[in-house]
Amino acid sequence: MLGIILTLVAALFIAGMALLAHFARRNRGAEVTLFITLLATSLLTLVVGVFIGIGLFFLAPQSGPIPQQAILTATGIAAVLAGTIGTGLCVPPIIRIFRGPKTTTPRESQTSEEASWETSPGASSAPETRSFWVDPPTVFALWLFTLVLMNNVASILAFAIAPDVTTDAIAQAGQFSVGTVVGSQVPFVIVAVAGVGLFVARDFRGALSRLGYGAISAKQLGIVVLFIVGALGCAIGADRTFAALQPDLYRTVGDLSEALFSPQGMSPVTAVFFALLIGIGAGLGEETLFRGAVQPKLGIVLTSVLFASMHVQYGPSLLLFFIFLLSMALGYLRRRVNTTASFLAHAGYNTSSVLLAYFFGI
Repeated sequence: MLGIILTLVAALFIAGMALLAHFARRNRGAEVTLFITLLATSLLTLVVGVFIGIGLFFLAPQSGPIPQQAILTATGIAAVLAGTIGTGLCVPPIIRIFRGPKTTTPRESQTSEEASWETSPGASSAPETRSFWVDPPTVFALWLFTLVLMNNVASILAFAIAPDVTTDAIAQAGQFSVGTVVGSQVPFVIVAVAGVGLFVARDFRGALSRLGYGAISAKQLGIVVLFIVGALGCAIGADRTFAALQPDLYRTVGDLSEALFSPQGMSPVTAVFFALLIGIGAGLGEETLFRGAVQPKLGIVLTSVLFASMHVQYGPSLLLFFIFLLSMALGYLRRRVNTTASFLAHAGYNTSSVLLAYFFGI
């Protein structure tokens, strides 16, 4: 319960910063507040990383086993990298603030995909066109990407160093339930809608359009079905490859996945509802955030790197590469159709995976 509360608090803070970033496009005070806050947080992260990576490195042999020392070192290095990169991202916009505004070529600050969504209904145009490195929402997106990615990398390294400690910590959350799904996915939705500037840069209709949600045709629905079938086939192949090449890690990850996602012991009706809970819950939260909000800003590749890194429960396994490829495919589906299609594909894949495991042991 405490973990869910902390996650929600973190999500509300990030959402507030995202809205501030959109407001900063047209308000100098908000712009100064945003970048000073990001710079201060980056420097604090850097300092904490130095103390963890260097200070605790020498204390760990006296207070715990070698794996603890290695985990602290990995965490410290990740924090130092996050703080350093975050500080570097804050430098160009802060220099711009002190030098004064400078106009650039139209739409220089955006990818073609992001620019196309800026013209969606309900979007308010910024009074000044900014370059990529000083546009507040873009800088904030890159800053947050760096912070979250480094945190996830540290967690994956911790899994590699001490899998028993890491799996025990993850498994303490227990099997997925309505509460854990809501607690883990609602923050994604909150960050997503704030990230596209709901009620600051866009009205509700504009935000929904920017997130990529809309109707799909019968033909596009057929493409979604084919996507699910293909993804399930690839997943079976990836699972067998994982078992053959990393047998020890395969057993560890398998035990953890069973503790979190296994429907065994449930009645058929309960198993179906459990599968739908995981499928729809995770699909809605993750697609709204990653494919809906993040992808138009950072592109398919960076979004997929971040998405794969979020799956810490798989550790440094081949499954992370499969998830990366699956995310790339979902990103392409979102680009060619919309987020509704990627959501249905994601939800259908997750639901089918649980049902196949329950009814056929696959």
